[in-house]
Amino acid sequence: MVARILIIEPNEEVRGLLSWVVRRLELVPVEYDRSSEVSDVAAILVEPAVPGAVEIARTVREATGAGVVCVSIHPPDAETAALEPVAHLLKPFPLLELERALLAALGSGTPVVTA
Repeated sequence: MVARILIIEPNEEVRGLLSWVVRRLELVPVEYDRSSEVSDVAAILVEPAVPGAVEIARTVREATGAGVVCVSIHPPDAETAALEPVAHLLKPFPLLELERALLAALGSGTPVVTA
């Protein structure tokens, strides 16, 4: 079964780019909406600035054990640190950094320390 990656990002262009990177790694992007099936996601790409996104990511992470990667215009804070992300990438970020962070979130790489 191919790993599914939950994407919580409000900007359509950024969401498209994140989805492209996920597909490039031969994974399945799942764009979050209230009807999304998220019980079997392997990792979460989240923009913490989206209202409610941190709580959604926390709930999914607790239910699935999915690794978290924050992709944000804001530096990490206490709320995002509580998600225990493997990386916190500041926009704009290199795509290879995103790939490394995503693989680390999946357990296929070493944790990435950024911000």
